[in-house]
Amino acid sequence: MSQVQTLSPASAAERSRVMSTATSSALMLAPVLLLCGVFIFIPALLTVAGSFFSFGVTSPHWDFVGGANYARAATDPVFWTAMKNNIILVVGSVVLQVGLGTILAAILDRGIPTGSTFFRTIIFAPIVVSSVAVALIWLIIFDPNTGILNAIVKGMGLTPPPMGWLGDPNISIWMVLIVGTWQYTGFMMVMILAGLQAIPKELYEAAAFDGARGVKAFWYITLPGIRNVLAVAALVTTISGFKAFDLIFVLTQGGPANATQVLGTYIYFQAFKFNDMGYAYAISVVLLAVAVVLGSLQLKSNRRA
Repeated sequence: MSQVQTLSPASAAERSRVMSTATSSALMLAPVLLLCGVFIFIPALLTVAGSFFSFGVTSPHWDFVGGANYARAATDPVFWTAMKNNIILVVGSVVLQVGLGTILAAILDRGIPTGSTFFRTIIFAPIVVSSVAVALIWLIIFDPNTGILNAIVKGMGLTPPPMGWLGDPNISIWMVLIVGTWQYTGFMMVMILAGLQAIPKELYEAAAFDGARGVKAFWYITLPGIRNVLAVAALVTTISGFKAFDLIFVLTQGGPANATQVLGTYIYFQAFKFNDMGYAYAISVVLLAVAVVLGSLQLKSNRRA
């Protein structure tokens, strides 16, 4: 009993300190939680609820249709084309952007003794340009009549696509992938370069004494050292691939014949061109679910690594 009486003041002080810390934390988090609630959580809940109704942008009444919008998506060939294109963009972007970003970062970190800042700036520059401006630049490059790409291809003795680089359904999605790679590889390079520069130089010096240089040092020291950075880069690229909208909207508007349609543009057209908000909400929920699942899997694999 006497021990309890001796510890009580300390316990009370500890409880007071914990309550004070909790109150301070709650006050600091409140603005962020408020903003997230207003601009993320509440719209997300309204989107999920709206996906079970049929209504237009200005409809005064919502008609409950249950899971009809999801059933429609399951049998909608354009929806699956858009999903396939999103997957192509995700896989292609991870391979090209993260792969090229890793190679460029390794070259700038160890392969170029001088001028690395200049090359880093040049490679990073496209990311600071608006996506709309990037799309307009590439529209000029891809132009079948005056574009420089056609001139280069003809100069090499080859024949450019008769329907144009963006007019041929068989290659248009790959042209969009190239444009995205040109814009975002610099960002991946800077992110991975920061990871490379955090690796102690002593590891390379010690490996050099054992004969591990060049590609061998990159494989056994560099890659394990930036494993977590690569995981984050892949996660960012995956989410960006599923959020693709602006580049495609300006370059092709989902055409030709839905060949470059992605979920983002398909949602836009359903909502604001066909005035079918309920179906657009249902596709949005599917897109959100895919992004959440992939993000969770990526984070779990990152923790295990």
